[in-house]
Amino acid sequence: MKKIGLIVNTEKPCAAEVATEVVGLATSLGMEVLLDAECKLPLKLSACRADRFASAGAEAAVVLGGDGTMLDAARRLSAAPLPMMGLNIGSLGYLTCVERSRFGEAMAQLHDGTFDISMRATLSAELRGPSYPTPVRLPDAMNDVVVSRGASGTTVELDVAVDGLPVSHFLCDGIIVATATGSTAYSLSAGGPILLPDTDALVVNMICPHTLTSRPLVLRNSVTVSIRAVACKAAMIVSADGRDSRPMTVGDEITIRRGESNVPVISLRCSNPWDVMRRKLRWGGR
Repeated sequence: MKKIGLIVNTEKPCAAEVATEVVGLATSLGMEVLLDAECKLPLKLSACRADRFASAGAEAAVVLGGDGTMLDAARRLSAAPLPMMGLNIGSLGYLTCVERSRFGEAMAQLHDGTFDISMRATLSAELRGPSYPTPVRLPDAMNDVVVSRGASGTTVELDVAVDGLPVSHFLCDGIIVATATGSTAYSLSAGGPILLPDTDALVVNMICPHTLTSRPLVLRNSVTVSIRAVACKAAMIVSADGRDSRPMTVGDEITIRRGESNVPVISLRCSNPWDVMRRKLRWGGR
């Protein structure tokens, strides 16, 4: 590669220091770096909006931050997708899984083109019903689409169907529909299974269901999942990747299916996904 774009989460305490380090590593290899115009760090670089990286000649986007930064970058780049490499200066970092000790190796692989790319599935969600006589589509989600009870302190009642076939009626705090990538996010915290990123499946997971028999579902990602609000004392909230929240009330329905777009995510050559799990989840510890 000869030119890359750089997106930085400037809210991280070490953002300026690490960004300077990454720029130094890239330029020492002869790569030109374009800075995201929203980044206000005092770096002497050409700048443009992230959604214009591709038209400005960038071949990849380097994202410096945590997983939330990667999700935001994927959305900003969606109109002109570029492969994204996540460099972790956050806390957990499943998507930004390259640690600081390997930043030099990461830049070298970008320069030489020796990295791996995984295509991450997205979810497309559409709201319709009494509150939405004209259907409203949410931006595609890389991690998950979540229906939650919102500000209400009480449970909600939801009907779930898959490909038009009724599954069940749930009394719960909400429902998560997650991609394989998103299986290690909110769904994991709610007791869901872990799917490796290349798994062609999605997870439907209830949040605090009021029955011990409710369990997460793993479905092929070609299905359509419908969630209809049956009862709620206050408007529920629907969000895609924790953003673009919309209210949802009795009679409203959200339909979720695999998105038409994929997000290309760069990983280091021969990286071991199980090693990431061991480090992030502290497997094997006592």
